[in-house]
Amino acid sequence: MRPAQSIPLLLVCVFLAPTAGAGDAKPPAGKALRTVVAQYLQGDFQTRVKMREEADATYAPLRASALRKLRKDLLKYARKTGPKIEGSGTNHFYGRPHGKYIVSGKPSKTLFVGLHGGGVGSGDAGSVPMGGGGWWWIYPEVLDKTERGWTSPPRDDLPGTERFVMDLIDAAKRTGKVDPNRIYLTGHSMGGFGTWHLGAHHADVFAGLGAFAGAPIPIWDNPQDKNVIAVQPGVLPNLFNIRLHVYQSLDDQNVPPKENQGAIRDLKQLEAQFPDGFDFRYHEVDGRGHAGPPGGYPPDLKWLYERQRQPRPKAFLWQPVLTWKRQFYWVYWDRPEEAALIEVRAEDGNVCDITVHEGMDDLTGLSVLIGEPLFDLEKEIVVRVNGEERFRGGVERTFSTLLMTLPRFDPDLLFDARVDL
Repeated sequence: MRPAQSIPLLLVCVFLAPTAGAGDAKPPAGKALRTVVAQYLQGDFQTRVKMREEADATYAPLRASALRKLRKDLLKYARKTGPKIEGSGTNHFYGRPHGKYIVSGKPSKTLFVGLHGGGVGSGDAGSVPMGGGGWWWIYPEVLDKTERGWTSPPRDDLPGTERFVMDLIDAAKRTGKVDPNRIYLTGHSMGGFGTWHLGAHHADVFAGLGAFAGAPIPIWDNPQDKNVIAVQPGVLPNLFNIRLHVYQSLDDQNVPPKENQGAIRDLKQLEAQFPDGFDFRYHEVDGRGHAGPPGGYPPDLKWLYERQRQPRPKAFLWQPVLTWKRQFYWVYWDRPEEAALIEVRAEDGNVCDITVHEGMDDLTGLSVLIGEPLFDLEKEIVVRVNGEERFRGGVERTFSTLLMTLPRFDPDLLFDARVDL
């Protein structure tokens, strides 16, 4: 047995090959735990994998009685690791002139993120015509001014804009007392496009999405007719469990109606196939061009606000498209298969049913995160993939699972038990 006092040093400095079975040491506490949290959150992908392996080989399974304080400390130290945002005005997340963002309103439990419009060579965080509601607002600005700036890839020493937006939200949670179940995303024009895509990619983070005069990237049948036959992967299925409002004017020359009409048509088809999760409405008008809705934005934003996030839904769909988006609700995938489509359901009797609609059937590397109210850890857990039983037995609480699900320091998405496929 390794002495308990040596564990933090091992975790921070040296990664040993995991041994068979778990160890019997207790997890670190106090300053040692804070050091481990910082090391894990600041580490790259391989560092995190090795730290989890070392934790599995070193620490004994956790007792339920010790979890409350451990979870509280982990979340506290995670909030202290990483940047915060300024309270108001125009600021730069990565130092001037990079990562521009504007903050308005007083910090509150409700956070709205407003995405600006623009295109090639244009786009200003100060142009978002929203705000108000008594909510805290953050307006990020794309790192690269292109027609798809909200999903622009990394460049030089900066991450892509999508990751910048998500890091900005994390920083806001560190700064104020943001309720993780009260975070909303909205935008107009290119900001509507960003709302569709970022909102869907990270649907487990947001409570609602408001896309105005912007549409998801369509797939056309041919360049001439431009009939929408599908939407780019990673969008529509992920909207299961999240509230969505879409606004479109029929005479909009910037965003023709076919794009949103095709997306709504496909959403309705998904709703017919999976009738217990979609929550969206489509507001179509005429004569507004590329302008906002005739009644303004507040009524639609208030409709979004009426619903909170469901962090542990009984069922969800996931179609991953980002290699770095590894946790989605209560599953974790170290190396998610791009454009796969899985359906995950918690059934009565402590059963998890996973159905693979697209992609590889074996789901190697995917972990089912186990916790209340969906599963009772005092009873055996059953996991089935495409109807075939892949696991049956007891599941232990582990420190490595807490580390695995800590990066967003979201209490409802922080798990302590898992089943690895």
